Amino acid sequence: MYALYTTLLSIWLLAMAPVLLYNAFRHKKHLPKLRQRMGRLPESLRADGRPILWIHACSVGETLSVQGLAASLHGRFPEARLIFSTITASGNAIAHERYEALYGPGNIFFFPVDLPSVAGNVLDFIKPSALIVVDTEIWPNVVHQAKKRGVPVVMVNGRIAAKSFRQYLWVQPMLAKVLGEYAALLMKSPEDAARIQRLGAPPSKIAMSGNLKYDQTPADAALVAEKAKGLDAALELSKLTGYLIVAGSTHEGEDVLLLRALRTLREDPALVDTRLLIVPRHAERFESVAALAERAGFAVRRRSRPADGSESAEVLLLDTYGELAAAYQFATVAFVGGTLVPVGGHSIMEPAQFAKPIVIGPHMENFPQIVDEFLEKAAAIQIAATESDAAAQEHELTLALKTILTDAKKQAAMGAAAKAILEENQGATAFTLERIAGIVKVS
Repeated sequence: MYALYTTLLSIWLLAMAPVLLYNAFRHKKHLPKLRQRMGRLPESLRADGRPILWIHACSVGETLSVQGLAASLHGRFPEARLIFSTITASGNAIAHERYEALYGPGNIFFFPVDLPSVAGNVLDFIKPSALIVVDTEIWPNVVHQAKKRGVPVVMVNGRIAAKSFRQYLWVQPMLAKVLGEYAALLMKSPEDAARIQRLGAPPSKIAMSGNLKYDQTPADAALVAEKAKGLDAALELSKLTGYLIVAGSTHEGEDVLLLRALRTLREDPALVDTRLLIVPRHAERFESVAALAERAGFAVRRRSRPADGSESAEVLLLDTYGELAAAYQFATVAFVGGTLVPVGGHSIMEPAQFAKPIVIGPHMENFPQIVDEFLEKAAAIQIAATESDAAAQEHELTLALKTILTDAKKQAAMGAAAKAILEENQGATAFTLERIAGIVKVS
């Protein structure tokens, strides 16, 4: 089974090699990523005699979600060294920002390509005491090579979305073998636990932990507060008159609807001072979103160069990483992106931490249990129209925002409900820490 998987992956990598190499050499910044993914790690990651806990988080969201767990592991195992891997460049940048000062330089790298030789070489180079994988990142050869070396692999904050589950069923026999090699599978919800068991995971290795994203440590809060000060100094958000819509993690197709909604809202005399702060999910869209807002007739002020923009700009653009949570603090209402288009949605926990009313689109497939609770307890408004009817989406989005902006009592009630849900569901970090502590041998 592993031989077949490796053969297919090798064929795909050979087919993609010209493209990967071209991009790497054209954009020199990608060369370190390519080298590391092929197992050529910096000397700073070589085993140095200390126990090593390797935490892998694919991208930005997963990297942020594991902050509390990382801090708890550091507290429980102060003698251990924490190292962090990601797959995306944006995740790598956030890992450097959030973890380098706390756990030392030279501990962040790109996850290896899932070939047996590469995975084995990386494991032999690092010699981790455990590999902790955030969310449902299933890499058969890495898991298998770790198992052969006696390195326990723990899945934390595991999730199996309904769409992914249907796809996984096609390769269920292979997945069952891989899942059996994990030391523990700690899933977010009962539904996720049931799905991974149906895929062949041993019931004895499955536990329902809750969602790490509900938890926030004092260190997280202090960092966000520090970020908020810098953001406020640059964009003077606390001095704004009128209302502020913060649109976080937006994707292509959403910004235009938000800008149209802003124009309609500002036509209302009671909402004429309403502003929109857009936070695109991906850095490559910063320029295009700024241009889109300017073509729509709005003055734009950018976080990266605030002095170039007018203080009265109707549209603010957060074109930096790691400040979205801080931005939500200044919102009158939060829109969470990746929901008007079929992306599956992003976390609604960050605005909930600040007791903000939340608006989302129809696509929240990544967080089904969470969004159900937020809707049931009137902590969020969900737009029903899909991307196939842009006019209906625009109308519903505008109406939802207006309903909240013009009703102070509704703002307060929705925000309080969101904050209460967050507080009621905390505890996943402590549960996960205890399970890991029972598996990992650190001495």
